[in-house]
Amino acid sequence: MYNEEIKTRFITEFSTSTSRRHAATVMFNALEPYEIGWGADFCTRSKDELQPVVSEIVGFRTNSKKLRLTILKEYVRWCIKNHVEGACDGLFQIEELGLDKLKRQMVANPQHLHRYLNCICEAESEETVDCIYRCFYWLAYGGMQEEDVFDVTVQDVDLVDMIVRHGEKEYPIYREAIPAFKNCVTLTQFRYKHPNYAPDKVVYKERAVGNMLLRGIGESKSIKAVRVEMSRRAKNPKFKSPSDDGDKSLDLKLSFYRVWLSGLFYRTYEAERAGMPVDFMAAAEEFMEGKTYKLDSGRNLIGAKQRQLASDYLEDYNRWKDAYSI
Repeated sequence: MYNEEIKTRFITEFSTSTSRRHAATVMFNALEPYEIGWGADFCTRSKDELQPVVSEIVGFRTNSKKLRLTILKEYVRWCIKNHVEGACDGLFQIEELGLDKLKRQMVANPQHLHRYLNCICEAESEETVDCIYRCFYWLAYGGMQEEDVFDVTVQDVDLVDMIVRHGEKEYPIYREAIPAFKNCVTLTQFRYKHPNYAPDKVVYKERAVGNMLLRGIGESKSIKAVRVEMSRRAKNPKFKSPSDDGDKSLDLKLSFYRVWLSGLFYRTYEAERAGMPVDFMAAAEEFMEGKTYKLDSGRNLIGAKQRQLASDYLEDYNRWKDAYSI
């Protein structure tokens, strides 16, 4: 922790809550590499110096951003009040925080997601196992919860109506996703490529037994295994075309949830354009299904939690629109 004596004093005075003190310690540890680079404390930096750093470390979701920003602002105020040398109000001159990070962790529309998947997956025409990785994210984008994706069967997929019907719910299949879904529905084998094979050698291997949409070669994939694979591919987008090199819109750090949230916001925006009111209560209710929440008091009922989540979605939605100039 840079300038540890001063920051320790602040943490002691900032809160008596163990969790909030821990959050402050984590935040200051995250700041340390930047402060070492400056050779100066965070509280002394200008707006222009702080903007990219704050955007990086505070996160882009409303619920996580609030506490982190509170800590940073309270620290700067404390430093000014206690006459820490060089302390200034640079932080308070920043008008919007986290939009750069949001743009690296979400997508704007189905075309954007498709372009990203083209960077980390082989083309659908190659008929490889990469199609299941594509569908993993397409199911997320359509609004399905992660715990349900490996229960989807090929019979659930309606390529004519472009819908996945699973349980009592329906999820849209976007035009860009059709080739991947078609392969996962119809193929009984995937093309297998090995680095030691000759380029013109074509080998196909049987998919796992069953009718699950996301079954691969041999044993079926687990959620954890697919998460790890998607993360690995994101770090090495080997299918990115030369024309896409340097395109920051494709330099993304996605996850199932971030893709899910992107899809929710895209559908909300399409509905808003059609004249429908923006309301995230249904999305909040669905997200809370099957989850247990610790309620602090009698007034903090499940309904209040749902309203708070819907409010957070609304704030994030407006920031998503700002990020993509929608």
